[in-house]
Amino acid sequence: MSTSKLELSRQLSLTHGWFFKEHQSAVSVLADFASHNGWLACSAPSSTYQNLLEHGLIPDPYTDLNEHSVQWVGEKDWLYRLEFTANTDLPYNELCFDGLDTFASVYFNGKLILENENMFVAQRIPVQLANHNTLEIHFKSAWHEGITRMKASGGAQPLWNGDPSRLHVRKAQYHYGWDWGPKLLDSGIWREIRLEQFNARVKHIHVQTSLSADLAHVEILADIALQGNYTNANLRVTLCDPNGMPLEQQTMAATNQLQASFQLEQPALWYPHTLGSQPLYSVIMSLEQDGISVDYQEKIFGIRQIKIINEAIKNEFGSSFYVEINGIAMFIAGANWIPDDLMLARVSPERYHDRITAAKTANMTMLRVWGGGVYESDIFYTLCDQLGIFVWQDFMFACGIYPAHPAFLEQIQTEATQQIERLRHHPSIIIWTGNNEDYQLAYGLGLYDSNIAPDANSSFAARVIYEQLLPSLIQEFSPDSYYQAGSPFFGTDPDDQHIGDRHTWDVWGRIARPYRDYQQLGGRFVSEFGMAAAPRLETLRQVIPVSAWQLNNPSFLQHIKADDGMMRLEKYAKAISKNLSTIEDFAFATQIVQSEALNAAYRIWRRAWGNVGARACGGALVWQLNDCWQVTSWAIMDSNHGYKPAFYTVKRALEPITINLWADGAIWASNTSLEPLSATLELYGYNLHGSKIHYEAREVHLSANATTEFGIVPAQLEPTIWSVRLIKDKKILARESFFPEPYTQYTFPDAQIHIEQLDQHHLKISADKPVKAVWLETNDISDNMLDLMPNDPQILEFPSISQQLMVWWLGGKATYNLLS
Repeated sequence: MSTSKLELSRQLSLTHGWFFKEHQSAVSVLADFASHNGWLACSAPSSTYQNLLEHGLIPDPYTDLNEHSVQWVGEKDWLYRLEFTANTDLPYNELCFDGLDTFASVYFNGKLILENENMFVAQRIPVQLANHNTLEIHFKSAWHEGITRMKASGGAQPLWNGDPSRLHVRKAQYHYGWDWGPKLLDSGIWREIRLEQFNARVKHIHVQTSLSADLAHVEILADIALQGNYTNANLRVTLCDPNGMPLEQQTMAATNQLQASFQLEQPALWYPHTLGSQPLYSVIMSLEQDGISVDYQEKIFGIRQIKIINEAIKNEFGSSFYVEINGIAMFIAGANWIPDDLMLARVSPERYHDRITAAKTANMTMLRVWGGGVYESDIFYTLCDQLGIFVWQDFMFACGIYPAHPAFLEQIQTEATQQIERLRHHPSIIIWTGNNEDYQLAYGLGLYDSNIAPDANSSFAARVIYEQLLPSLIQEFSPDSYYQAGSPFFGTDPDDQHIGDRHTWDVWGRIARPYRDYQQLGGRFVSEFGMAAAPRLETLRQVIPVSAWQLNNPSFLQHIKADDGMMRLEKYAKAISKNLSTIEDFAFATQIVQSEALNAAYRIWRRAWGNVGARACGGALVWQLNDCWQVTSWAIMDSNHGYKPAFYTVKRALEPITINLWADGAIWASNTSLEPLSATLELYGYNLHGSKIHYEAREVHLSANATTEFGIVPAQLEPTIWSVRLIKDKKILARESFFPEPYTQYTFPDAQIHIEQLDQHHLKISADKPVKAVWLETNDISDNMLDLMPNDPQILEFPSISQQLMVWWLGGKATYNLLS
């Protein structure tokens, strides 16, 4: 090893100066690279669809019927080329590819240096630099490669969604089309490429925390690996508190493998945002010679204790499934997360921030990264750490019978090892899952057997991945993490309501049961459920031409991807409204259905949270938070960051304190705060003419972190609209209402809605009679999709108020002119 003076490490992000073109199959790849014809400028990260769209060479795939006319892009090979200059004074030069989508042959200065075949694997390749360098990438068609591999593996296997060839390609599975998204088999440089140059560097850091049972003491171990010529260098390791202030430093002679150990008393603990703060510590590694840092790395982490509790439940079969954080049992409410675009490089840090902040605004405490998308960018998990949102992380397998031959297993071992090592320090990640619904598919087809074996010996060979390979890697690289083989998975029946997690698709899916049946369709943890609805009208208008603005027009139907989607939407909408003749009326009816369904589900499953020893339901994750394009789907916010009506309903249903009414007249309160509460419960009853026929008030006590039952409403001789409020110190803590169902069988009061502008940022909205589902057509508002009751005005806050405001409600709509 050299003993000369070390030089500073350098990184050169290879972002600008790229060119791309379609590969002309009539000539060789190298000849096509050498040709000056056809090259178009682009940057990286980017994707082929994105680059073609930016050059105006394809129409927007999301608009009208354009998806079908751009399928040729995924059937072609594409070439990318970059020339760059670099210094050659450092001994170690490595090209780092954080993500290539997917089958890519990489040439550097005319030499093949890499054959990539996994979108989820980062590559690091040593290179011999010249002053002037050429980097060339040949992206092969994933469509053709997948079909070739499928045939070589014995042919098509069962799956839900997309083409069976996808099961053989380690690429984002939703690119093949899903029941909420188009088929766009993209390719390209989807994550950063950079040149790293160094004499010596910090190669690897693993920070582990061991928290004492009483949460008062933590041991922090930092395992560090170095690379390069580090003779006569020292490594300085600094532990910093959540404010960035140094707590302790250790300096040691640089060797290949090192470990630093710190002891900390009364550490600041990480909590989800509903229970506390999110302090984040850091360990900083500085590789130094003569007091000068030549390489610097930082690892940020949180300190917390997580347990998944499976215990007996009073008066129930099976066992519980709930989260305990730092000794506190909590009901988890959240959503499933899909990639926010088909063209992944377009998802900016700002978009991630908007979406995850929206989840927090909706009082959610968990996002599940679904297994048909991607292992998300670092910024996603960092934001969840900072904002106090738990993450349930799937490995990237979804809805299929995957192969398990040796070459495939080798790919998965590399992929999973990288992702576990990359993500294990995030305190937000608390659950790892082997796949999404693969067990459910296998069980339904009779392929689930007791034989865990590779391809030739099992009808469900991928159990080798989910039950042997992945858990062994979790145990090796993140032994404190919770892992389960699939979602849903527990025992042999994925639909079991008494153990593990459950995907509840009996409502909307299957025979499309009424949403009030959620009361019978819960589980110990409902990790998927949902109801589809149209996006906001302004979002639909972006992608449906004026000439196609009719129900059942092919352009409208193009943006409904669910199986039998229109039929199911109509079935539910017809119970809401008799007027479904226009897109506007139909869309609003579907939004009311989604709003009411999700409200019912969250409230009834929070009720099942019960109390200590009787935690019958530990959480519910709606399918889904976000969309990847403009579509009628189960999302509660559309691809333009527009909140659907259900977003606001969910937000109220997940407040720490709620008061609740059910169709059978039951009244209960959910209090997921850690403090008991005494308050006044007010119950109002109105007949269908809007006259008050019942009122009562009583003092009630809500237990902490529990459900409290308050009996049922008194029997009435006529259909009754009920309203209940919880009040303390003249402040309304929570309100809820119930209108007789199905709505189309009743004529509700003809109410007068009043909107008064109080100042530049506040409105007061009220009604003289009960009115259902009042929707103000604006995105920036503190609350929306309201049930209004007499003598119960509500104050709404806006960043800014326009002079005209469109207002919808069940049975009507009107434009309100406001004062400027």
